[in-house]
Amino acid sequence: MPGVIPKSITFLTALSVGVCIPMIALSVVNFGMLSIWLNSTVATVILLHHFAFLITAFVTSKESKPPRLLAEEDESERSIFEEDEAEPSTFTHIANVAVVTFLVILDATAFIIMVDITRLGAIKSTLPAERIGSHKWNLKIEIGQTCVLGVELLVLCAILAICVSGRRRFIAEQKEKMDEMDYGLA
Repeated sequence: MPGVIPKSITFLTALSVGVCIPMIALSVVNFGMLSIWLNSTVATVILLHHFAFLITAFVTSKESKPPRLLAEEDESERSIFEEDEAEPSTFTHIANVAVVTFLVILDATAFIIMVDITRLGAIKSTLPAERIGSHKWNLKIEIGQTCVLGVELLVLCAILAICVSGRRRFIAEQKEKMDEMDYGLA
């Protein structure tokens, strides 16, 4: 997939997938009903997005040839895409930013709920659904789940920041390209 998505996004996506695995595993051994369903659902939705994103990137890379890198060009001056390369779909950009934003909100909500559960302990939780089937030793699992959710939230925020900055760069380059065409420089 070289040239289709930045290496940083590929790395962060792989890291996020790696963090979702323990999130699902910890939710299976937790006996609080809300923790089980909330965390496993969040992890599943995140995994579905990442796999769909990677598949889309892989299919896109097969349809267009990778960009040519010129040694004498500075990275900041290099275009996001070459003239003969297929431009990334605007819909794909916007949809990915929207879905990652939704995932950040979903993960942040789950993290806040887990902090509340962990702060008081499941047995004394303010959420009645969490008290059902809860045990005293369950607190260690909930602390682990909260930590994993926090790490996942940081990774998703980093992915979102990179996607938004890439989208802004893409829009600026499109505007510059349109200005060149308007003035007959292209």
